[in-house]
Amino acid sequence: MKKTVYVGPTIIGVATRNTTYEELPKPLKAAIRQFPYLGNLCVPVSGLAAALAQINRKQGSIYNLYNQALADSAIIQKGEN
Repeated sequence: MKKTVYVGPTIIGVATRNTTYEELPKPLKAAIRQFPYLGNLCVPVSGLAAALAQINRKQGSIYNLYNQALADSAIIQKGEN
């Protein structure tokens, strides 16, 4: 797997914002199974600047997914669906 960066909000016990992974950790993989959109917040290193720009500009698909993950973070942290 190529290096990817999780650009979503920090979700305790699941993922930390702006962390680079060679392989996604098990808690993040489990969260992606329950909340598939989280997978789109794992971007290739080459796409990091563009993803962060969307979040900083508060527009674009990554920004929308970031906000969705932020809204769902308590549920995701509990592992509920």
